[in-house]
Amino acid sequence: MLSNTEKVLSVVVLFLAAAVAGSLFQYNAAMAEMERLQEDREQHVDQVNTEFRTRVKNVELDNIGQGKKIAEGRQMILANTKLIYTKADSLGNLIDDLAYEIKRVERDLSKKIKNVERDLEGLEDNFDKEKRRTRRDISDLKKSVKKLNDKVFPPEEDDKKK
Repeated sequence: MLSNTEKVLSVVVLFLAAAVAGSLFQYNAAMAEMERLQEDREQHVDQVNTEFRTRVKNVELDNIGQGKKIAEGRQMILANTKLIYTKADSLGNLIDDLAYEIKRVERDLSKKIKNVERDLEGLEDNFDKEKRRTRRDISDLKKSVKKLNDKVFPPEEDDKKK
């Protein structure tokens, strides 16, 4: 049968394990989301770059010598460039926000783990003190039983001397 201290220690250890598992799950989810955002960003930039090159090539082939068409192509290029920078900035901001959240969660988790470790040390000290006190009490009880036993049943040497 487990003592109260052992039960409390078991509960604390289970809580610590649950906290670590939850934090690991959160960390893995955040890392997967970061990877997905990075892949989406790279895919979008590649798609825009490919589309940009194709349009420029088509504009050059179709409109050689036509100033108006070249100006339209230039405007399209500028619009695409602006779109690329806008999307890249928004993705960069999302990645920065996600990194900040990961650091915050990591910091909070570290604080919680330190608190649990400190509580465990306190419980261990209390357990050691209780163990020493119990041993003293048992020793005192043994001494009392021996004294009572000696009073009720005196040693045989005393009987021989009388």
